[in-house]
Amino acid sequence: MLDGSKIEDLKEIAKYGKSKGYLLAKRYGLPTYSNFYILESEEDVQILLSSFKNQNNFCMRSDTKIGNNRIDVNGKNGNRRTIAQYMREIIEKSNKSGTKGVAMIYWNEGRFCTTYEIDGCFYLYYRTNKDLIIDYVGRGWDGSFLSHGTACHETYVIPWEEVLFFKDTNRNKYRKQIISEYAYKELRKARIEDLNTNENYSMSLEECERIVPNTYTGIKSEYLRQVINQVIIPMYTKEDLQKYYKEYVPIVQIENGKVLVPEIILPERLKYKENDMDEFTR
Repeated sequence: MLDGSKIEDLKEIAKYGKSKGYLLAKRYGLPTYSNFYILESEEDVQILLSSFKNQNNFCMRSDTKIGNNRIDVNGKNGNRRTIAQYMREIIEKSNKSGTKGVAMIYWNEGRFCTTYEIDGCFYLYYRTNKDLIIDYVGRGWDGSFLSHGTACHETYVIPWEEVLFFKDTNRNKYRKQIISEYAYKELRKARIEDLNTNENYSMSLEECERIVPNTYTGIKSEYLRQVINQVIIPMYTKEDLQKYYKEYVPIVQIENGKVLVPEIILPERLKYKENDMDEFTR
């Protein structure tokens, strides 16, 4: 088991895509999870559970080393029983694909926000010295829809030299697209069907209808202000990051009205460079 709080584990941890993204969020002081663990076996699961005897909720994701194929085990939130089932699913998929997968367990005390309870998610695509592209989905969806390109409610494009002047009060100047009422209803219908039939959720149709808003009303100004102040501006000024990467993507979730950054995606996720790690894992 690898522990994100142990310096001696960081070099190995940074070889995993999502894990490296978490380390970057932590390094740059973004609001993220307090820690995470990488589990490779059911024995690791038992070690983790014995360390946190009073914790019943866990945020679980699958990961593989940078450059390896995905194993397609969807992230989920779980409990002390389902975390072991999740690890077994990863091992099973790993054996079939020939790519070794691991379980990445994000850590905060208390209950984790399930994906459909997130109050909105931002995909901040920085293209250094060119522009910042912002894609957004509202409540009922999560960041995986943005990263996979299967859902988007609003898009903004801000020229690089104007990023520091982007505000919730002038956002319409930069908005390139907002979902139509018809398109939203069709997207909502598909999302409700997914929540209702997906065995990971086991939700009634009535619950799904209640969770996913009937209409799309846009990004709340208070959320956008938080994202601008806590993520957009700080990540715009990171010259050391831009020295290595001309493109990078912080993922931002709004959970219980507050900003959370699970990871920063790098295009080089598929191009692992051993000599770059010293710079980003100190």
